[in-house]
Formats: sequence, C-alpha cells, structure tokens
Amino acid sequence: MQKVAFIHEHPTWADALLREFDEQGFAIEKINVAELAFETVSSRAPRFDFAINRVNMMPSVERLPSVVFQTLHYLHWLESCGVRVVNGARAHFVGASKSTQNGVFSSLGLHCPNAIAIYQPEDALDAATKIGYPVIVKPNIGGSGTSVEKFDNAEELSLAVENKLLDLGIDRSGIVQEFVESDGFVYRVEVLGEQLFYATRQQIKSGSFNYCATEACAAPGSDEDVSDAFEIETFVPEQQIIDDVVNIVRSSGADLGGVEYFIDTRRGKRCYYDFNPYSNFVSNGETLLGFSPERRYVDFVRTLIEAA
Repeated sequence: MQKVAFIHEHPTWADALLREFDEQGFAIEKINVAELAFETVSSRAPRFDFAINRVNMMPSVERLPSVVFQTLHYLHWLESCGVRVVNGARAHFVGASKSTQNGVFSSLGLHCPNAIAIYQPEDALDAATKIGYPVIVKPNIGGSGTSVEKFDNAEELSLAVENKLLDLGIDRSGIVQEFVESDGFVYRVEVLGEQLFYATRQQIKSGSFNYCATEACAAPGSDEDVSDAFEIETFVPEQQIIDDVVNIVRSSGADLGGVEYFIDTRRGKRCYYDFNPYSNFVSNGETLLGFSPERRYVDFVRTLIEAA
C-alpha cells in the first residue's frame, strides 16, 4: 500500500486511530504540525501522494497561534504538489471561520444565527444594535467556548469595549451574533462522505458555551466536573438532518466532518451554528456507539485511497 501522511497536532489524541491504521497495514508517515518546517521548492516534493489532515483549526493554549496559519499554508502547498488531502485546505479554512460557515449554511437555505463579522472590538456596538440584544460576541477563529461572551444590553457591551475586555482571537476578527433560545441541548451529527458516522446530543450547561462532545475539549485548569460537563448520549437523526449535514460537509470541501445545531425554540426549527472537519471521536466510542469509530474511519479512508 502507498505511503500515507498523517498530519496531526497532539502527541496522544490520535493514538487509537494510528493503532488502527497500523493494524490494517497502512504505511503511515506522521507529521506533527508543532514541528512543521517544510521545503517549498518543487525539487523537494512530498514523499507521498495521499495525506490525512487531522489538525483541529481551533487554537489551543499549548501551541503558538502562528502554527494555525502554518498548517493552512502547508495544506495548500501539498495540494499544489498534487497530493490528495483528506479534508484539505478549503475544508480546514471553513472549519476555522465562523463567518464562512454562516455563508455555507445560508447558501444551502439552512437556518443559522444572525451574525455580523467585525475586525475591531469597537465595531461590536454598531453590530449589536443592528442585530438586537442579547448578543454573543466571539472570535471568528475559535472553539470550546473560548472567549465567548454574552451581553444583555448596550451598557454591558460598552463597558467591555471601553475596558478592552473583548478577545477576538488569534487573527483579531470576530462575530457578533444573536442569542438564540434553545431547547437546552446541542446536537452533533458526523458523516463519512454521504453516510452517517454517528450522532450525539449533549445538555447545555448554564453559562457555558463549550459544547464539544469529548473530554479532550475541557478547558485547561477548569474545576468543573468533567463527567457532568461532557455527558452525552446518542440519537438517530431523521434523514433530512443527515442530508443537511452531508450538503454542508460537501459545500465546505470536506470528505467528512461534524455539524452542530440546536433547536431555536422561538422559531421552532433547527439552527445550525458550527461545522468541524475534525472528528471528535467521543470517549469510549465502541461502548457508546456500538462500533469502533476508529475502524470505521480507517475503512472510509481506505475507500478514498482506492478511488484516488
């Protein structure tokens, strides 16, 4: 079997997946983006024709923000050299940009929160006035609830702007978004190509914006009970939801991915708010799902390699 590059970012998050690749006979070349420096001239082209992108665009405290953009440059470079990348540069970028995700949702006729993209904190005031309070202000590139703040009125937001309390993230661009009342749950549906991978739902913890369905997303230093904060359950989504998710993933240039939504109780319909090309691999996946998610993931990658 041809050599396959496995692009990752964390020394242990991919261990189970890498073991499955090894057991199925794949010749894997591991590339840790934390150590990524690459020759760019054509005479030093990659030693592989197929790569798997398993880097989460979400910035974390353990790495320099610049590695986020270095990874994006690397994916573009690989594709320019003719390498087939699972969840390549476009999917990686869409997974990072909340504003771009909203564009994907709305282009497909799907309901998503009304939001305005900004690049400086003081613009949040005008944006919030147009949208109407309460609002959420968050980084355009972010995740796990990092730097997400709710403001109930103009006085609260003005105070935050005046005291330079708004954090718009690593590229200093942000989103001012309407606050949507939900049914108290966040739903995540993942697909591999056009097939359902798994679907979970998680109760929203009051005052929290971290809806990631795995303990790996727990904020460092948090004193909250992890078992309570990340308790999830599976559910069977209706076919229309699966079709929506497949269309979102395809429109984002991805081969696989997860989409999160909640129920907008005021409007009485699903509200899509996040696309993530990085599969979370819920903890104790085989027990929770009834199958090995790692094995199913590797089987899917094999079909992509055979079709390449």
